Amino acid sequence: MLGIAICLLTLAACVCAFAANDDAEMVLVPAGTFVLGDQARDIDEDSAEAPEQKLDLPAFYIDKYEVTNVQYARFLNAVGRLQDDAGHGFVWAGPYFQIEQSGGQWRPKTGLEKYPVVCVTWYGATAYAAWVGKRLPTEAEWEKAARGTDGRKFPWGADMDMSRFHLGCDDMLPVGSFPTGASPYGCLDMSGNAWEWTSSLFRPYPYVATDGREDPRSDERRVARGGSFAGEPYIAHSAYRFRPEPDYAHRFLGFRCAKSAP
Repeated sequence: MLGIAICLLTLAACVCAFAANDDAEMVLVPAGTFVLGDQARDIDEDSAEAPEQKLDLPAFYIDKYEVTNVQYARFLNAVGRLQDDAGHGFVWAGPYFQIEQSGGQWRPKTGLEKYPVVCVTWYGATAYAAWVGKRLPTEAEWEKAARGTDGRKFPWGADMDMSRFHLGCDDMLPVGSFPTGASPYGCLDMSGNAWEWTSSLFRPYPYVATDGREDPRSDERRVARGGSFAGEPYIAHSAYRFRPEPDYAHRFLGFRCAKSAP
């Protein structure tokens, strides 16, 4: 009986770790050291990825999938506005926004429910993450979740394999469409489909979390990761750092959320 009770308590703790308004599946990335960045010697590598460093991170959870249109529509209906208290817009509700209003309610366009939400600014991604009791991943967390601890270049390994991710195409696909492209921790679509916002300011490496690059009040450029469906192959590896303005929104830019482990 004691063993059963312990198991039930353990299960309850796991369920609590995943509880959130978006009911998204999350994966655990254990504490430990990994390789961040690279030497920027290959033709597809950018100088902003250097120098390569070993970085130790505490354990955290990260969404298995990118946030979808159905999840973001739920957020918009709950908060009832399209900007934060400072006037920063959440989305670009233009022709490529895959969520529409009907009868005063936001809903995904037909057939696009499970597609990654895009046309979302950094402010819109941050607001959603706070609403569900999470946060955006730092770029260091994002990279560890994408490439693991062995320094691999892509989520699945060392070599580019076009059968494992969605890139060089006309449009996105539903989240999780390439299960063979999973990262070592089981995250999907961390290469291709949609770029993903992180919490981090675009600052030179080495990465030091306490040097101001994680300041949520700054209006400087933020880092997005992972490439997109419309990108070139050179941006698809896990260390590449896209650096848009925080109020930038486009049809190839979305996000996923993270949460610190207890």
